[in-house]
Amino acid sequence: MRILVLSATFLPVVGGAELALFEVYRRLARRHAVLLITPVLSPSLLRDHASDEYETLVPFPVERYEDRVSFMRVRGHRWSGGALPPFSLSAVAAVRSAIDRFHPDVMNVHYLMPTGLAGAVAERWLGVPTVLTLNGRDAPGPGVPPLWRWWQRALVALVSDVTYGSQYCRDALYRSSCARGQIVYNGVEIPPPPGDGAAIRRSLDIPTGAPLFFALQRFAPEKRLDVVLRAMRYYLDREGTGILVVGGKGPEEARLRAVAGELGIHKQVRFVGYIPREQLGSYFLACDVFVFHSTFETFGLVVAQAMSYGRAVATVRNTALPEVLGEAGLLVETGDWRALGDALIKLVKDEALRRRLGESGRARAETVFNWDRVAEQYEAVLARAAGKG
Repeated sequence: MRILVLSATFLPVVGGAELALFEVYRRLARRHAVLLITPVLSPSLLRDHASDEYETLVPFPVERYEDRVSFMRVRGHRWSGGALPPFSLSAVAAVRSAIDRFHPDVMNVHYLMPTGLAGAVAERWLGVPTVLTLNGRDAPGPGVPPLWRWWQRALVALVSDVTYGSQYCRDALYRSSCARGQIVYNGVEIPPPPGDGAAIRRSLDIPTGAPLFFALQRFAPEKRLDVVLRAMRYYLDREGTGILVVGGKGPEEARLRAVAGELGIHKQVRFVGYIPREQLGSYFLACDVFVFHSTFETFGLVVAQAMSYGRAVATVRNTALPEVLGEAGLLVETGDWRALGDALIKLVKDEALRRRLGESGRARAETVFNWDRVAEQYEAVLARAAGKG
């Protein structure tokens, strides 16, 4: 097949949706022709969320267009509650040009907002079967304009098929069992990449046996990483010893460092910055518990990664996180730092529980979240839409 992929974002921005595109299509590119088109990145995204380590690993061509004409650039468009169509006309033009040159058999559009209209145009006017993928933060949820759901349902009705990154995404869009399409989860590498947890502990001067909590995410307002810091203060007040290692970068970093200082835990919190791909395994293996807080996740890739390493997880009960976690950890209510601190205490003190939850997570990651299996599911949906399945 010749597969044209359109996404509102891609590497070098590093997040769950971008990594999903990379992992799926680097596998499909081994047996299909793939072209990915995506907007030119803004300077703020490049500064806060980008890494150049993946550039040489992408095995398919990536073309970027200037997203100059988009209703999402209209000042105050979100104040309309989504009544103003949140679509990019530049994406439509870019898709038309790519189709003329690439002649795809099928198209896959990630992020219905702002790029979904281009998928509907490709299907209805340009004759290219299109599969929409609802796998990003445009899914109905906290902070998303309520009328976006109407536009998204209209788009889904105009294309060949649709996939959802989680049951949460499908339920949020339709709130019924009548939804079109199928769930195709994101994934993790199986077996997970190797690492040296002891080396990480030595490099951070963390003694063997000292409780180590690991948090990994973008430093963005919706993550509310300050809740994890407050949970760590609560934990230390009761248990006395432990280290929180925080990986990631983003616009909230200065504020979060200040919060750690205000809480008096700056010596027990290690901000290690962006963690390169080849070092991630070492951090997961070094930790006793993976801790994650967010207010809105359509999947939660870092949680699945921790599970693949057999690490128990402490996270929050919202959006797609309980669905991904299964029986691999403890859930608390969003924003409840006391309950999150109690979960950390419970997991550290009960080694048998920690081991049981970790093994449950490892088994779930291997059977449900394997990237090879995920890529095969995408391939089947695209082949069916193209009439080749």
